[in-house]
Amino acid sequence: MSEHDDLLERLRQTLNQQEVDFFHILEDLVPLNIQMDYFKYFDKLRKENPPFNRDEEVSILFSQEEDIERKKKSLTLLASIPDVGAYRTIETYHSSPADKELVYWSSMALVSSRIILTSDLSGQQQVYISSGLGGQDKRLRFFSLFTSNNRQEFTSFQKEIIDHEFTFHLNSTDVLIEKFEIENNYFTLLLLFHFDEDIKSRLNSAVEECNQYGNFLDTKFLFTNVKILNEKEIEILINKKVT
Repeated sequence: MSEHDDLLERLRQTLNQQEVDFFHILEDLVPLNIQMDYFKYFDKLRKENPPFNRDEEVSILFSQEEDIERKKKSLTLLASIPDVGAYRTIETYHSSPADKELVYWSSMALVSSRIILTSDLSGQQQVYISSGLGGQDKRLRFFSLFTSNNRQEFTSFQKEIIDHEFTFHLNSTDVLIEKFEIENNYFTLLLLFHFDEDIKSRLNSAVEECNQYGNFLDTKFLFTNVKILNEKEIEILINKKVT
């Protein structure tokens, strides 16, 4: 867990040192490579500074004749200006995009437009926090995977203990459990929490409490904000630990 502990600590320090009160977290689950592609493209357009007409770009965006690349440009251009009309246009398009290839891109354009518009209206510094799993209401989203010791199957009693202890330790703070799934020899959590929450202590305490009933949980676990592992990826990871 050290890598993400360091990440959270650096984030806390940066926001405190720079006295940042306003930050934006992407709420949708957009892969990090697409986020990076968007900002590279955005910076490229900003440097080129091409003249454009807002209303023309709106028409292009909703046109059935234009190709994906041109609409991608329209979304980025509209997101580059502090204009309420441009923001509402992106918001409308993203709510029901006709082009499925642009779902992620329109999500990025929406948060980008929100940052620029908020900065212009408030005159205050805005910060974007990048995460592959996004977040919600100033909370970060993390995925965590826990396994049994020696990968043995959980008993019914052990599953009850896991459910009780983790729910208790996490719900006693301002942590939201979006998903909690217990399988034969592992379980996963999808969590939302404020960046200043000491989530490590909460999770470690829950593991320690569970292990009071037979030391059946591995104390090492996965904790990431990059992606949600699917069943096949989890099986591969578990098999690697066994061998």
